[in-house]
Amino acid sequence: MLIRNALAIGAVLSMSGCSGFGIVASSDPLTKLNEAENLFVRQDRPVPAERLILEAIAIYQERDDPHGLGNAHREYADLLRSPSVAGTWQKLYREKGFQDRTVTFENRLEKASEYYTKAIEYYQRAEKQHREANQFDALTNVYFNMAWSYAMLGNRDNACGYYDRTLEAYAENMKRNPGARPHSSSGPFRDVVASAKRRAKCGTSAPVSN
Repeated sequence: MLIRNALAIGAVLSMSGCSGFGIVASSDPLTKLNEAENLFVRQDRPVPAERLILEAIAIYQERDDPHGLGNAHREYADLLRSPSVAGTWQKLYREKGFQDRTVTFENRLEKASEYYTKAIEYYQRAEKQHREANQFDALTNVYFNMAWSYAMLGNRDNACGYYDRTLEAYAENMKRNPGARPHSSSGPFRDVVASAKRRAKCGTSAPVSN
């Protein structure tokens, strides 16, 4: 489970069944997103990954879940920018297009930017909800994903600012829940954020535009 999707704070997902060769069958949209990311990042299988992401979007829309919608739109943007789409499966996407019929192989990077921008809009709604509810674990995830999305849009200042906010929310969550054991498949959480900040070429701090 990758940190961009779930942060894996106390979450245990039940996975069983099959919806295709080697694909986990689940009605849970977060499971769909994690499986989709595994498919296009690690297995070079963007076609079933795209289907799972769009299924997750539909479920989150029905639930009016802005955090989930942010994750799903960010995931679709990641897929559109992925080497998996541009490499092995380029011929298929050039000929057949994407399940989102507004996307073509030629305009996929522009459409990815639109999906990142939409993800940020949903994350802003989720931020308000989580802050009002004092849900700093979820807020940590929201800020990390906002930072990632801004970085993909080339907005360094906002990316770096939201990585700083990520660490602030994380510290507050640990202060309020000292027994929490957040984890990431990529290593200790602070190290993950530090690595992301280096990739974004962040300095010691950066302003955040509201």
